[in-house]
Amino acid sequence: MAAMSALDAFSIDAMLPALDQIGADLNVVVENQRQYVITALFLGFSIGVFFYGFIADRIGRRAPVLFGFVMYCIGSAACIFADSYSMMLVGRVLQGVGAAGPYVLAIAIVRDSYEGEEMARMMSLIMMVFIGVPMIAPFVGQGILLVSGWRSIFIALALFAVLTGIWFWQRQPETLPANVRTTLDARQVKQSMAEVLTHPVSRYYLLTIGLLAGAFIAYLSTAQQIFQDMYGLGTRFPIVFASLAAMFGIGSFINSRVVEKTGAVTMVKLAICLIIAASVVYLLMYHTMHALPPLHVHVAYNGVVVFCFAFLFGNTTSIAMEPMGHIAGAASSVINSLSTIIAIAVATLIGSQLTDTGHPIVIGYLVMAIVALALVYTAEQLRPKEHP
Repeated sequence: MAAMSALDAFSIDAMLPALDQIGADLNVVVENQRQYVITALFLGFSIGVFFYGFIADRIGRRAPVLFGFVMYCIGSAACIFADSYSMMLVGRVLQGVGAAGPYVLAIAIVRDSYEGEEMARMMSLIMMVFIGVPMIAPFVGQGILLVSGWRSIFIALALFAVLTGIWFWQRQPETLPANVRTTLDARQVKQSMAEVLTHPVSRYYLLTIGLLAGAFIAYLSTAQQIFQDMYGLGTRFPIVFASLAAMFGIGSFINSRVVEKTGAVTMVKLAICLIIAASVVYLLMYHTMHALPPLHVHVAYNGVVVFCFAFLFGNTTSIAMEPMGHIAGAASSVINSLSTIIAIAVATLIGSQLTDTGHPIVIGYLVMAIVALALVYTAEQLRPKEHP
């Protein structure tokens, strides 16, 4: 499950050191448009996850996952042979459609087997394992660039997908029994969407996931511009990015140990509050500066924020999914698809504001965290009361 979930992360982070070369080779004139290599994958992801869950609830988990791996390899081939930026983006969208299947159905497979705080703990453990990919992927991408061109990175991504797909095919049994599978029709899709969107907990946490993920995607899509171009890190960029990814791994491990005792909702609130506090301090210290803040300060700030996100992604998804156990695949599709669409819009807006400092990213974190905190408190006030 961790390898399946990591396919999406590998597809993002391995590309970061290559954005300059891709932009130069494919004639990208506007610097901020290089971010589309990242957001295009998320666009395909948002399309794919909407369908995989519904299909998986009808025919089981295994076949859609394997189809996703095949689609991912087709998208990788399109990127390998791309001779224009538009063709590159089409390939990235197809990669996103393909990666969505393994990712979203990994969540559904976990939900088939676990629930509540135990599910949150398992999700956190999966995140702790696959966090190694964001730590090593930029090194892989940078290493490939030193000996070959950026197209070879896509060859490596395709090989990863093939190996993981074979592993899944050989080792993972079906987790959805035939006697509990649902029918697949337009009415069922509408009913599932309506159930997710009308349940106060799922609805507000869906919005929370979208806003927070948007700020985080903006960080990912602009990391190369900020650290390599603005701070001039060059080939040292993977070191900084890996150190920040390590903070996510540490946070995931801590969350896995304390979430069952403390509660997922409490962990989410604390993490959001810490992001708000760190962002306010950063902006108060450096909002009047006409130069970049010191590198160590910017890295430290991002380290705190990335650490906090380790307490957000798994927990918010688990909370949003908790009332939807009877339609786990469909609910996972709706929640992931709609939240990703929201996230793409937020990330594109934040990323387009990037100029000569990383302040737009900090402001984006702050604003999205404040709104997310309000949504969490609203969701908890509207949570249906449990009868003794």
